[in-house]
Amino acid sequence: MMTRLAANLEAERPLLRGICLVVKGRQPNFDRRRPPLASAGTAAKFPRRPDSGILSESIPLFFIGRNKRGLWIVREAEGRTGGIYLFKRSALGFAKKNSAPTGCATMFLAERFELDVENQGNPVVAWLDVALRVPARLMKTRSTPHHATAVTLERKHAKENVHGKSRKS
Repeated sequence: MMTRLAANLEAERPLLRGICLVVKGRQPNFDRRRPPLASAGTAAKFPRRPDSGILSESIPLFFIGRNKRGLWIVREAEGRTGGIYLFKRSALGFAKKNSAPTGCATMFLAERFELDVENQGNPVVAWLDVALRVPARLMKTRSTPHHATAVTLERKHAKENVHGKSRKS
């Protein structure tokens, strides 16, 4: 944890600039009542906000993590805003900008999640996210048929060879 002496702080800046919570693994307090994701078609799972004894209700909370394609997602806990970014630093900057001048708490999630609100982040990265979905979807749908077709062709070819030899003799 990095700390600075109070003498080095500017008088007009509040002492509490941000809080970071890290959530790893599956948590029993994930909120499954959230609306389904617009892009992925699965339900978003976000942890509940820490109680007011740990994190004051007046401090905005932002979830930060990665989506299935490895891009950085930042989402305000109440679902009011969010964005998609290429770099973690950009996602943190979005949270800082949207909570100025008071600051915010950030919770880094280990589980992957998709942005389920309108993208207020980088529009180019949002386009990249959509572009990265297409090859993944094509690979998923074509992997089984190609394998099945290859096996079917091998069997058909083997039967023709057997029948062809028996007809000649």
